[in-house]
Amino acid sequence: MGSLRVTPVIGGLLAALLWGASTVVASRSTRIIGSQQALAYVMLIGFGVVAVAAAVEGPPAHANGRSWEWAALAGVGSVFGLSMMYRALRLGKVGIVAPIASTEGALAAVFSVAFLGERPTVAEAVALAVIAAGVIAVTLQGSRRDVHLRPSIYAIVAATSFGVGLAASSRAGVSLGPVWTILVARIVGVVAISAPLIARRRLPLPGRTLWMVVFSALAELIGFVSFVRASRHSVAVPAVLASQFAAVATIGTFVLFGERLGRRQTAGAVVIVAGVGILSLVRAG
Repeated sequence: MGSLRVTPVIGGLLAALLWGASTVVASRSTRIIGSQQALAYVMLIGFGVVAVAAAVEGPPAHANGRSWEWAALAGVGSVFGLSMMYRALRLGKVGIVAPIASTEGALAAVFSVAFLGERPTVAEAVALAVIAAGVIAVTLQGSRRDVHLRPSIYAIVAATSFGVGLAASSRAGVSLGPVWTILVARIVGVVAISAPLIARRRLPLPGRTLWMVVFSALAELIGFVSFVRASRHSVAVPAVLASQFAAVATIGTFVLFGERLGRRQTAGAVVIVAGVGILSLVRAG
C-alpha cells in the first residue's frame, strides 16, 4: 500500500472482506487436502511473505525480552486457533463456524479483564451475554440430527485461542510492530504445523488447491495490515467493520455454494454478529 492513506471505513471493510473471503476459500481447501495440510501451506506462504517484509523493514528498535515472550504467546494462540478453525471448517458449515470464531474479540476482552487488570462496563457485560446466547443458539437446534456439536466445539476452542492471541498481540505489537509480531506467529506455525507434516511426508503437493491456500494466506495478511493502518486514524469504525467477517463468510458460502442454515442457527448467527459489533463499539468508545 506504500504511502497510501487507508481511511477507517475502507480499512475496516477491506479487512472484513478479506478475512471473510479467506474463510470461505479455506472451507473448500480443507475438504480437499485436509485441514492441517491446508493450514501448513498457509503458514509456509505467510512466513515467506512476512519474512521478506521484515527484512525490508529491519529489526524493531524497541524490542525487549518481554515483548518477544508476548509475541510467542500470540503466535501460539493464532496458530492453535487456526488449526481448530480449519478443523471446524472441514466438518461444519461456514455459517456456524465463522460467527462463533468471530467472538475472538469478545473473549480477548474477557482475558484483558481476567489477566491484564481491565474492568468491564455494564454495557460490555451485556454484549458478552448476548454473544454467549448467540453461540448457544447457533450450536444447538431443536432436533438431535441438527446438532453440530463437533465443529462448534472446534470453533469455540478456536475463538478462545484467538482471544489469547489478540490479547498477547496487543502487548507485543507496542514494541515489535505488526510485521515482526506476525513473523513470530508464522515461525510458530511453520515449526508446529508445517515441519511435522513435511517430516512425516504427509504434506502432498497442493495441486488444484494451490490458488486457494495462496489466497487464504495473502488475504489474512493483507487484511491484518489494512486493519492496523486504518486503526491509526480511528479504532471504533474499523473494529466494528472488521469484526463482521463472519457475516461476509456466511453470505459468501450461501451465494457461491448454496449453504443454508436452520432458522434458529440463522438467528443465532445474526445475534453473534450484532453482539460482536456492539462490543467493539462499546470498547472503542
